[in-house]
Amino acid sequence: MKSDFEVLSITKSWLAANAVSVIQQDDVYTHVFYPIFGEQRARRDEKSNSSFPISVMVEYIASLQTFDLPVHFYLYELLVNTLVDCGQLFRLHQFLQYHVMADSKHLACLLLSLQNVYPPAFQIALDMLKRLGTAHDEIVEVFLSKHQVLTAIRYLRSVGLANQMQPRKFLSVAKESGDPDIFYTTYKYFEDINVKQRNTTSFAPGDHCEEYQHHFSVLFCQ
Repeated sequence: MKSDFEVLSITKSWLAANAVSVIQQDDVYTHVFYPIFGEQRARRDEKSNSSFPISVMVEYIASLQTFDLPVHFYLYELLVNTLVDCGQLFRLHQFLQYHVMADSKHLACLLLSLQNVYPPAFQIALDMLKRLGTAHDEIVEVFLSKHQVLTAIRYLRSVGLANQMQPRKFLSVAKESGDPDIFYTTYKYFEDINVKQRNTTSFAPGDHCEEYQHHFSVLFCQ
């Protein structure tokens, strides 16, 4: 009598060898889940119980993961949007916490777009991008979107990418923040970089930082 693990292993090996796929994910999405959740989203004024269909979708996703089949993003997107629409934010938090949905840049960006209605989404998305290990540019853009210029600089330094920073982008955000201290610290940081790289505090013509040099002079050199 074979154990459940042995049966599962044999089944996975047979499916992999025979490349069998009876129903595609887009079929399930188009003909099962989207008609259910899409209709409910269209009738937001009517109360409907989505708990059971959500559970069915989660089980479907789990079954795909059990057989090492990559889950298409549109399934995650529909699940997340449905949970938000139904106000089941605690359930969404649990699914993310226990990695029911696999980390991806697409999912992180979706969560960032929901931070106004689900504030924890910002930190969850940021942690997800960090776990991926290949989303340095996206992480920096997230910090800069929050005017967290110094945090963005510290992050790039921590991953060994300090020399790849474009001064103009960071100085622009520092200026937009309206905080003279942030602009001063950012400007001085890049001056130090200039000294280390070219033995001068001046920016290279190709940096296109004349506007920010003038702004620094107006704020601090009068």
